[in-house]
Amino acid sequence: MSTTLTHAGLPVGVTRFDLLRLFEQVARPGFGLSSTAVALVRHYVLKTMDADYLKGRICAVWTQACRFAEALGITPRSINSAERELERAGFIVRNAGINGARAGDRQDGIITWAAGINLAPLITRYGELKGKAEALDLQARAISQCRAEIRQLGQRIRHACDQTLRERAEAILPGGRTARITSIARLTAIRETLAAMLDAIVSAPAANPGAPKTSDAPEENCAPNIQDKNSPRSCSARGAAPDRITPTAAVSVATQAYQELVAALGGATWPNIVEASWRSCTRLGIAQSTWGRACQHFGRERAALCVLMIDRNAELPGDHRYKARSPSRCLSGMMRKDRSQGFNLTGLFRAGQSDQVLAEHDGRLAPVDPLQPASEDIGNGALGLFASDLLARLSAQFEGGAAQ
Repeated sequence: MSTTLTHAGLPVGVTRFDLLRLFEQVARPGFGLSSTAVALVRHYVLKTMDADYLKGRICAVWTQACRFAEALGITPRSINSAERELERAGFIVRNAGINGARAGDRQDGIITWAAGINLAPLITRYGELKGKAEALDLQARAISQCRAEIRQLGQRIRHACDQTLRERAEAILPGGRTARITSIARLTAIRETLAAMLDAIVSAPAANPGAPKTSDAPEENCAPNIQDKNSPRSCSARGAAPDRITPTAAVSVATQAYQELVAALGGATWPNIVEASWRSCTRLGIAQSTWGRACQHFGRERAALCVLMIDRNAELPGDHRYKARSPSRCLSGMMRKDRSQGFNLTGLFRAGQSDQVLAEHDGRLAPVDPLQPASEDIGNGALGLFASDLLARLSAQFEGGAAQ
C-alpha cells in the first residue's frame, strides 16, 4: 500500500483534540471498541502535529509497537490486537514496510512519507463521528425522559393504595429501578405496560365511595390528590387541604424560572408541576431522597407545592435575611413541623397569593413563611400590611431548626 496516503483535512475550526474528544465519546458506545484501542488512538494523536491534519497532508505515526506498549504499560501483543481492531473498524490503515518495519520522514514539520499507522480514515470519518455523537445524545435524553416517566408512574401506583396493582408493577419492574436498563426499547415497553395498568385502574368504576380521589380528573380544575379520609402514611399524604388549589393558581405564585419550566413542559397541570419541582430539586440542591420522603409524607402534588414555595425564597437577594440558603433543610423542616404540629399548606399558599399582588407593584419577590400561615379570619387588607414581615421566615426558621 502507498506510504503517502493523504486526506481531505478536518473542517475549518476543528482541531486534532476536537477530533480526539469526539472519537473517545463515541468509540465504545457507538462502535464497541475496547478501552485499549481508545487509549491507543489517543497516543497516536498526541504523537502527531497540528499541520498533519491540513488538507492534502499525511497524518501518520511510525513508532514501533513495543514503544507504544511500554508507554501504555501493556504488552506488544495487546498493541497489535488493538491495532487490528482499529483497522477492522476502519479508523486506521497499517502500511508498515518489509517485515513490519515502521519508518517515516518529516521535513520542515511536514510528513513526506510514512510506513506505519496512517490516521487518514479517522480524519475522513469526522462527520460520521459527529453524527454518531448526536444520535447517542438523543438516545440518552430519550432514556432519561423514559426513566423519569416510569418513576412518576411508579409513584402514582404506590399512591393508589392497591396491593394487587403494586404486585403487578413489581413483577414488571422488580425493585422499581431502571438504572441498569439501558435499552430504550425495553424502557418504553415497561413505561407503556405500567401506564396501561394505571389507566385501567383509574378508569374503572369506584366500588368504594370512600376511596381516595386522585388528580387524574381534568387537570385545570382539580385540587391535588384530594381524599375524603386520611389514608395510611405509606400510601399518600396526611389530610387533604380544605380548599381547592388549581394548577394555574399554584404556578401564579412561582418564580419566573419555575413558570418558564412549567410552560416548557406543556403548561400548568399537576403532573407538569410535579415534574417541574422534581427537576428544580437538582438546581436547589435538594437530594432525591429528601424529595422522595416529601412525596411519601405529603403526596406528590403537595410536595411539589412545598418546593415551589421554597424556590420563591431561594430567589431572594443574597444578602436578604430570609433567603433560603439551604432548600433541602427547608423541605425537611416542613415535614418535621407537619409531624409535630401540623402544617397548613393551603394557608401558606393563600398568603403567597395575597402577597404576590403586593410584589407585583414594586417588582420584589415576596418571601413566604409556612410557620405563620394566613388565618382565614385575617382580611386581605390586614394580610397585605403584614405579609412581607409575617411570611418572611421560611428559610431562617427551617434552616435554624435543622441545624440544631
